Amino acid sequence: GEHRARPSADAARTRTNALRAQRSARLLRRSQVHSSSSPAMFAAAGALSGTPLAPRPACRGALGRNDRAPRVPSKTARLLVRPLKAVEEPRRSETSAEDVPADLETVCADPVCSTRLVVNGQDLPAFEDVSTAHFRIRNGVVRTPLVRSRQLSAVTEMNIFLKHEWQQATGSFKERGARNSLLALTDEQRKKGVVAASAGNHALALAYHGAELGIPVTVLMPSIAPLTKITKCRALGANVILEGDSIADAALAAQAYVRDEGMKYINGFDDFNIIAGAGSVGLEILEDAENIDAIVVPVGGGGLIAGVALAVKTINPNVQIIGVEPSRCASMAAAMEAGEVVKVTMPGPTLADGLAVPAVGPRSFEVLRTRVDKLVTVSEKDISVALLRLVELEKLIQEGAGAAGIAAVLAGKLPELKGKNVAVLLCGGNIDTSTLGNVLERGLVNDERLIRFSCVVPDRPGGIAGLCATIAFVGASIKQINHERAWLQDDSHSVQVTVTCELTGPQMADHLYEALAEKYPVDFTRPKGNLSGERAAALNRNGQSPAAPPAPAAPAKAGQLPAPKLYDYDTIVNNVKPSRALVEAVEDAFAQLANGKVDVPMPMHIGVAETAAAGPGDCHIKGGYIEGAPTWTVKLANVSFYKNVEKGLPAGSGVFVVCDAANGGPKAILHENRYLTDLRTGAAGAVAVKHLAAKRAKSVAFIGTGVIAESMARSTATVFGFEEAFAYSRDVSKAQTFCDKMSEELGYPFAACGSAEDAVRAADVVFTQTPGGEWVLEESWLRPHALIVCSGSDQPTKNEIPPNVLKKAKVVTDITAQCARVGEVRSAIAAGVMTAEDVHAELGQIVSGKVKGRKGKELIVCDLTGTGAQDAAIGSYVMDVLD
Repeated sequence: GEHRARPSADAARTRTNALRAQRSARLLRRSQVHSSSSPAMFAAAGALSGTPLAPRPACRGALGRNDRAPRVPSKTARLLVRPLKAVEEPRRSETSAEDVPADLETVCADPVCSTRLVVNGQDLPAFEDVSTAHFRIRNGVVRTPLVRSRQLSAVTEMNIFLKHEWQQATGSFKERGARNSLLALTDEQRKKGVVAASAGNHALALAYHGAELGIPVTVLMPSIAPLTKITKCRALGANVILEGDSIADAALAAQAYVRDEGMKYINGFDDFNIIAGAGSVGLEILEDAENIDAIVVPVGGGGLIAGVALAVKTINPNVQIIGVEPSRCASMAAAMEAGEVVKVTMPGPTLADGLAVPAVGPRSFEVLRTRVDKLVTVSEKDISVALLRLVELEKLIQEGAGAAGIAAVLAGKLPELKGKNVAVLLCGGNIDTSTLGNVLERGLVNDERLIRFSCVVPDRPGGIAGLCATIAFVGASIKQINHERAWLQDDSHSVQVTVTCELTGPQMADHLYEALAEKYPVDFTRPKGNLSGERAAALNRNGQSPAAPPAPAAPAKAGQLPAPKLYDYDTIVNNVKPSRALVEAVEDAFAQLANGKVDVPMPMHIGVAETAAAGPGDCHIKGGYIEGAPTWTVKLANVSFYKNVEKGLPAGSGVFVVCDAANGGPKAILHENRYLTDLRTGAAGAVAVKHLAAKRAKSVAFIGTGVIAESMARSTATVFGFEEAFAYSRDVSKAQTFCDKMSEELGYPFAACGSAEDAVRAADVVFTQTPGGEWVLEESWLRPHALIVCSGSDQPTKNEIPPNVLKKAKVVTDITAQCARVGEVRSAIAAGVMTAEDVHAELGQIVSGKVKGRKGKELIVCDLTGTGAQDAAIGSYVMDVLD
């Protein structure tokens, strides 16, 4: 409609007022549900329809479908409406500083506009800017449907309404802001054109509507932009220039076009008219669905949620506005917590690449900060499962950013909305087909419908056929199967088979495992949400990536301490890694312990008896405080719930409670699932190697190849250079997997051995980390100068090392009193071959220089049972990283 001849101003105004009056009447007919609302609400209702903003009395009864809301004369009524012309971005008010508060300015674009806020130098759009944008773009964008989802409503126990913004011509909501921004240009700006930096949807939207409106569009795209989007933008007539490796590089280059050619730069999420145009989504939701309780909006740079919140909260403040961010880029949560825009560093890429904006828009932030009710984050697993659910239940394809809202709902992040009417924005459907296939496959894994396992079968005719028959009997479908002989070196008559199967869900996985375990040695890997993203972050020099902050905690009331932050497992795993800095922190804790600067009580155990409702299990409680540190730590380690394994769960979990040493209040709760315990155990092992290994030690052996072995290998590599490694596990496939992984990560060869003896005989340093009570080596296997680091567990039944080895060796402990109760020292004392007094030294005494450790080529055993000093050290270290 923009290309038709314009009627006279009077005619346009008359026709427009008539249209707006009809929309106003529709809105007022709904007002009976807000009968207690203030006159200001009905002023906003008038603004929605473009009518004069006159305060009106609350409606006292239901209006019929054909009734008209009576106009009530008022001295305060505005007799003029904003004319239908290209509206420029607001300019700064000329009001003097004496007339307004220090942090508030006013802006007025024409004589009849309302007062507009200017906060921190940002001109903020008002509600009538959203209303104007909604009317302005009506003929150029799709009024997308708001449809109730029967399937998702049943799954979530909410009344789910989906707003299908992906139905726009270019596949995303970005068209609303793009068209509004282009229509708001002056004639001179239209001739010069616009420039933007974008790798996706914003570029497509500007290119499409620029072509329709005859406005030149230049788009600077980084080299990482998908080829399909580059091709589409060029096909739409945009001048596409590839610049730099990131959006930041492209945005910087775009400024040259503004400076040299006078183009208007349009920010994809913080431009004044972008926010106003995005707000039209909120108006449509309120017009199309009555009694909406909450609107769930994906959050990237903040333009969409800012516009929606501005529109919706003006009309009905009772509607909750909830933002959803990817956990790998929670920049709005960080800004809310800091009270200002801050930049976060992403630990790795995210499926929701359209939301990966490290710093939100300042203008969007100021609009949103007083209007948002809640912010939540979703993991990569949550997003992949949401994409899968949308395909299966709704037959819809979304990009990761578009599915973030429904991901939060499906992941149980919004339990307070059960039974309520919830609108969820599906804001973008532009996803590459190859990416879609990968994401759906990961969704199946996270949904426990696609599993992979390995087993050993007889290498004879019918061996693999029998395996396939067992799988078929359960009802699983084989998607891929591989078999190999060379890597199974301890049995020349068997073959190792790796199988990928599709299942109906966790229950079938249980049945499959039971059926396989009866016939074959099997390594059955179950997908676990608490492992997602473990390898997503590339390590920096210190071994960790900066954290995305948690959602802000509620502010403390006067006279109360603030509530602790909860850091979930994914956040910890993605950001806290083995590093030299961590080893040094644990090393210092040992030294301080030896100097009497650590308060460490003896550990306490709570037994959980097996009943119909509980157990069996065991909780270990440890903790400590290092003098002078800002925090102290208590660890609750629920490590022995071994029936969990039957349910496909870890054998234990737990939390670290980090407390403020100044006021005693809990500062943070770290959900660690044994990860931090294994991490600090690995750091302790590295300290032992640093101070006790022979000078020319070149080889290391690992007896047991689980997570503790991995932690030992990674931590030791930060302080000591081995040249070769050997590993043994009763499960050969696990040993080989461990060796392959560590060789790739650490850069020196790891070899899987057919026996523990083969591994130990070749090693200068031996790590043992098996939790059982069986000896794992013999004295005759050991080199005379070997260092044995024992870290299997702190259970009273622990006994990896034969007593005669401890009798011969120089014994070092982390805490002798504790090792005498639950460590290898306990076993030697029980066998009568030594006493606690025979212990050479505690590790902290050697670290601090009080006692000399290795003197020559003697055999040394270091017994590590875990100390509260280590827990205190890693608690402080983690807080330094995550804060």
